[in-house]
Amino acid sequence: MTFSGLIYKLPLVKDTPKDPPCHVCPAICCSYFSLEIDTPKSKHDFENLRWYLMHEKVHVFLDSGKWYLQVWSRCVNLQPDNRCGIYETRPQICREYGYGEDHEVNCHATAEKNSEYDLVFTEPEQLEKYYRDWYRKRYGKRGKKPKRKSR
Repeated sequence: MTFSGLIYKLPLVKDTPKDPPCHVCPAICCSYFSLEIDTPKSKHDFENLRWYLMHEKVHVFLDSGKWYLQVWSRCVNLQPDNRCGIYETRPQICREYGYGEDHEVNCHATAEKNSEYDLVFTEPEQLEKYYRDWYRKRYGKRGKKPKRKSR
């Protein structure tokens, strides 16, 4: 099962309701989590990212110069009707989700359209190709690290 069609960033929408319309939402926000990760700067870093991608339902994406690990895993408290089973005692991150820095509603249910992230990796081979291109751009066509100039 592939989830690549579900990866997108959410644009801000004008004239949104005061509260996120969770009652009409398919609970996409409760079906995954994303964590910002360090920007890869070495072969070792890229190998770690490749290892992440060898796990089911894990993606890596780049957006606005920042790298993220995305894990597709449904919250255990999500009920069959997509409502939260622990709503009154839900974690703070759940309480804050859906509001942007400007306190406007910004969630999956209010997104006007889906727009993809800058780069999305769903398979190790995609990242390997990206790494080869990144390495060539950084170190030249032959792929050798440039010698440091003596002072």
